[in-house]
Amino acid sequence: MTPSPDSFTAWLAGLHKWHGWLQLSAERAYMHAEEEYNSHYGIAAVEMREGEGFCRLLQTHQVDTSGPALEIGCGTGYLSYGLARHYPGPDLLITDPSPTFLRLTQGLFGPDFAGTTRRHYAVFNADDIALLPAGMFSVIGLRSTLHHILKVEDFIAACARALRPGGALFMGSEPCATGFLLMAAVAQSIPHALKAAGIEMRPEWSYKLNDFTSTVQFCCNRDIDKTYGEDKHFFDPSELGRLGEAHGLKLEFLPTGSFQDFAPPYSYAFHCFSSFFLMYMQFCMRFDDAFMEQIRQHLRPQLKYIDDCYRSHAGPAVSSIFLLKKPRIGTG
Repeated sequence: MTPSPDSFTAWLAGLHKWHGWLQLSAERAYMHAEEEYNSHYGIAAVEMREGEGFCRLLQTHQVDTSGPALEIGCGTGYLSYGLARHYPGPDLLITDPSPTFLRLTQGLFGPDFAGTTRRHYAVFNADDIALLPAGMFSVIGLRSTLHHILKVEDFIAACARALRPGGALFMGSEPCATGFLLMAAVAQSIPHALKAAGIEMRPEWSYKLNDFTSTVQFCCNRDIDKTYGEDKHFFDPSELGRLGEAHGLKLEFLPTGSFQDFAPPYSYAFHCFSSFFLMYMQFCMRFDDAFMEQIRQHLRPQLKYIDDCYRSHAGPAVSSIFLLKKPRIGTG
């Protein structure tokens, strides 16, 4: 039985309040300075297209949006702003375990904001997903969040329970294991390429390079304790498909894409492997300008080879969208 709109309102009213926000979990700061997040990744403070593309995917995949939506891990509101503007349902619960991230996201919405969906904010850790009421939400959305969650199968099972029939779990910009493993393999050739060109690796370059390749190995492995890692997992579509199917959800995999690709003007953000690789090293790993210049110059043949293999289609899958939909009652 689908909960009534009043049941969502009553559930919110019964939650503990903390500093003006709802509280479902204990607060937890991000491992880096939240205020520097946007500049670290080179992203705009206000982004409309990510949430608009998300909502267009809801429409094209015929997701039931008559109930509330839940965003898990809002960060600085990169998805939240456009989602609040375009979500056709009645309510949007925006959450993050970091109070600073919640404050930054809430600050995006001025008095002239045009969205009609009611916005609510809560301190919430995705690992506490089992606390959500059954069948409460039409949509659960995440952007660059799933790889931070320790017990992925438990999370997907709890989301399946919290979704209404016809609802869906949308997870965007999640790292794919094969693509990141290829990036790490290419990165490991950097010292050899520079040595062949007569260029000595600086200690700080070696440190940054090892940090990246070690992180990839950590996230790909399944036999180590990841409790205290910030980035925990990389994903394989067949693996997530099996997990979803085990809990009554059907996977739609959109490789090497982001939500904004599905918003006007429908320009594909992923141009080629080399551009993603270089962007990731510069903005995510913070390789310095001198190191990036050497990489661009001396890894050109390796990067061109991969680009040429995918000259007629986007790939390989690096950062992708995973949609897990719950069938409507009476459908398969």
